Amino acid sequence: MTLASLRNRVIVDKLDDEEYDTEVVDNFINDTINDIFSEYELPFMEKIYSGVVPTGVTMFSMPTDVSVIQSQIITGPDGSQTNIEKYFIPFREFNKRYQTPGDNAAGPITWWTSYNGKMILARPTDQDYTMDIFYIKSPTPLLGENDVPDIPDQFEELIVLGAYKRVLSREGDNDIAAIVENEYNRRALQMVNRYGYRFSNGPIRMKNRQVGR
Repeated sequence: MTLASLRNRVIVDKLDDEEYDTEVVDNFINDTINDIFSEYELPFMEKIYSGVVPTGVTMFSMPTDVSVIQSQIITGPDGSQTNIEKYFIPFREFNKRYQTPGDNAAGPITWWTSYNGKMILARPTDQDYTMDIFYIKSPTPLLGENDVPDIPDQFEELIVLGAYKRVLSREGDNDIAAIVENEYNRRALQMVNRYGYRFSNGPIRMKNRQVGR
C-alpha cells in the first residue's frame, strides 16, 4: 500500500476518471489518514522514544511526531524510576511559579510543562537522566509515490473510501457521498474491533478529539 496505489484505487476503481486532479486526491488521502489518527488511539499509532536529558538543562525537545503523550518515565543513574505525569503544570501556571528556571538550584526532574514542542523544567537537572516517552504519534504525510501510510494494509479500503467521499463532496455528489460515508464508518468500526482491545487490560481508549500536550 503506497500513495500511488491508493491514488490509483480512488481515481480508477472509484471515480473511473483517469484525468482527475491527482493533487486533490493525494490531499484527500492525507486528510483521511489524519482523521483516523485524530479519532482513535490504536496500537499501530503508538510509539516509544528513549533519550538522555543531560546535566544542567531546563529545556528538552520532544520528538517531532508526538501527538498525545500517554506516559513519561524518568530513570536516574542509580536505576530509580519516576512517572512524571503527576508533575505536569499547565504552561501559564508554570510561568507564574517558575519565571527563571535556570536560576533555581539543580535537582531531579519534577515540576515541568511543555511549550512549542519542548519540555521545560522548573530547575536545571543535577545529573544525566534517561526519559522514556510512550505516546500516540502524528501520521507521516504521504508525499512521494512510494510513501507508505501508518495504517495496516488490511484497512487500505478505509483510506480509499475516506478520500473518495471527500471527492464526491467536492463535486457536489452529496447523496452518493452519504452512502460512501456509511461504508467508511462500517470499515472504521471493523478497524476498532480488530485493534481496539488489548488482551492484558481491556479496551484501548479512543481519543475523542483530544488535544495533546
